[in-house]
Amino acid sequence: MLDSLSNSPFHRGEHEIQTRLGVREQIEDVGQRFIRDYMPEEHRAFYAQLPFLLIGSVDNAGRPWASVLVGRPGFVHASTPDRLKIDTGLIYDDPLKDNLSMGTQVGMLGIDYESRRRNRMTGKLIAISDAGFEIKIDQTFGNCPQYIQSRSFEFLPEVDMIGENRSTQFLKSLNDRAREIISKADNFYIATHYSEDPENPSHGTDVSHRGGKPGFVRIEGDQTLTFPDFTGNNHFNTIGNIMINPLAGLLFIDFESGDLLYLTCKAEIIWNSDEQRAFDGAERLVYFTLDEGLLVKNGMPIRWNFLEYSPSLEKTGSWEEVDETIRVRKEGNVYRNYQVVRVEPESKTITSFYLKPEDGGDIHCHKVGQFLPIEIQPPSADAPIQRTYTISNAPNGSYYRLSIKREPPAKPDLPPGVSSNYFHDYVKPGTSIRAMSPRGKFTLEESSTRSVVLISAGVGATPMICMLEQLDKDRRGCGCSRQVWFIHAAQNSEVHAFGDYVHRLAKDWARLRVHVRYSRPLDNDIEGKDYDSIGHVDIDLLKSLLSFDDYEFYLCGPPPFMESLYESLKSLNIDEERIHYEFFGPGATLHKERPSGFISMAEQLGDLAPVPVQFARSGIEAIWDPTKGTLLDLAESEGLQPAYSCRSGICQTCTTKVVQGEVDYIEPPMVPPGEDTALICCSYPRSKVKENENVKRLVLDL
Repeated sequence: MLDSLSNSPFHRGEHEIQTRLGVREQIEDVGQRFIRDYMPEEHRAFYAQLPFLLIGSVDNAGRPWASVLVGRPGFVHASTPDRLKIDTGLIYDDPLKDNLSMGTQVGMLGIDYESRRRNRMTGKLIAISDAGFEIKIDQTFGNCPQYIQSRSFEFLPEVDMIGENRSTQFLKSLNDRAREIISKADNFYIATHYSEDPENPSHGTDVSHRGGKPGFVRIEGDQTLTFPDFTGNNHFNTIGNIMINPLAGLLFIDFESGDLLYLTCKAEIIWNSDEQRAFDGAERLVYFTLDEGLLVKNGMPIRWNFLEYSPSLEKTGSWEEVDETIRVRKEGNVYRNYQVVRVEPESKTITSFYLKPEDGGDIHCHKVGQFLPIEIQPPSADAPIQRTYTISNAPNGSYYRLSIKREPPAKPDLPPGVSSNYFHDYVKPGTSIRAMSPRGKFTLEESSTRSVVLISAGVGATPMICMLEQLDKDRRGCGCSRQVWFIHAAQNSEVHAFGDYVHRLAKDWARLRVHVRYSRPLDNDIEGKDYDSIGHVDIDLLKSLLSFDDYEFYLCGPPPFMESLYESLKSLNIDEERIHYEFFGPGATLHKERPSGFISMAEQLGDLAPVPVQFARSGIEAIWDPTKGTLLDLAESEGLQPAYSCRSGICQTCTTKVVQGEVDYIEPPMVPPGEDTALICCSYPRSKVKENENVKRLVLDL
């Protein structure tokens, strides 16, 4: 374990967060290799082409400020690999003018909007003159281009008259113009400061970019702002600084008018809240309380032309969606009407259905790997039925893709899958489908830097395709270079879905490795083209492909396939936390042995008194006690077959009306059921609370 700060490029606050989020060791290794105290040639050339440079500083009161320097390309240049010269004046009234002196610690950010490249550094002033100043570098590193909107620029004549008088306003609260700038912003810059250990190379000021959909920074009252902090490079320079020193400087640039809004604020990190959980893509929220501000009219002698939004924004939400999500969760589950806009066969047995909201509004951006609860009315069903299907596309804010396998009868004397056959036989473009918001806990660990191994069989490929699509977007959008393995089992090419898509990706994705194994290839299936080997995906195959150094494993397929691989991976001492799984059939657990700290339901609830349970429609009565498990377990033990899917209180399929009595939950469900209903897959009868209280009968509409 890496516990010491000695020789680390990160300080205590950064270490604490890296440890909290489980990325400490990997990021330390990355930092040791790529955080330098000098600029390589490509970085020196990068700075020399920039028309502006962000800089963070601290005033005499210890408050951070984010500022911007402007000049024609070449105004920033490297005199030596570890020194950066800046030849320009300061924008009128920029707070930086009072914060510069010999030895001052500053943070800098070079950013090229058009290419989305950026580079960060920290250092101290070693020379100051009327023409500019020079900085000795302490740390420098390249930064990924996530959340940067692409823009081109053009200079105004004022670029040659930096420092001329401008109209300014000093602020103690946000005025109408400040609100307007913030409310339409799709990015801002944040300066923070770490001063706990002057000997640490991380000591000093940092300035960073934050981006999102327009309006991603929320205004509350006249002094408070909130922004969602999305997945980044796991350095946690900004958040680590705030952990130790909860102050921040913000800079908003109006790209149309050139107005500049400087704010210095108190900062607070919110790790867990209803709003954070409801904001797609947000790993945490940060609250800012304004201390002081400055508005400089037409301070920026550059204008930008918008080109396109960052593809990374497709997996992020909005404050409007947050409000709607929280409202829905408070009111219970609310279905929304979707229209099927496209139907596309993926194989002989699997077809994809593309869903868009009928009202033309935005959709909730799902987490990669989640499923969509739907409600349909097949002709053969007396009442609407509920099912859940994995979303097979990465978040895009536009549509959900459900890739559904036509299910044959489980046994000759049983009917075929009602829902899947309804989709294949009746659903066409224009068909209306009702669905709730996405949910599910089988999701891609996007903050991890470990190599990814996606292992699937049959229609179990659907969440893996979603993950693969997102990983492809990440490497294109932010340059993330995780090694990815896609290992899939199918019978043959007739039933092999998404094969062409995966092989196309592999052709230009150097760090993607694909292995497809057919169990019964057709005569015209070509080894080396359609598939790579014959047999079943098992641990011997994995051993032949992987070095087993440091992976995140994701498994999805039929129960025997899953159980075999899970147990085999465990036998190789793979940590349970690194093995993520989901069945494409009814939910279950792969834990053959109880994991450390596990407490069974009987042990947890062993002192509860037995409760009579009546299943009203079937006329069956039973006695529940903690050894009987959940209400769903009890119903099944009595020969009933209630509808269910996830068995974890997520999908809502098992929602049942409570005619009499009350229930409690093993864990609070993600979305509480409606009034007088219960999720029987994760609930049990409420027993007496006081010693002299009578046990109440529970009556369910089953």
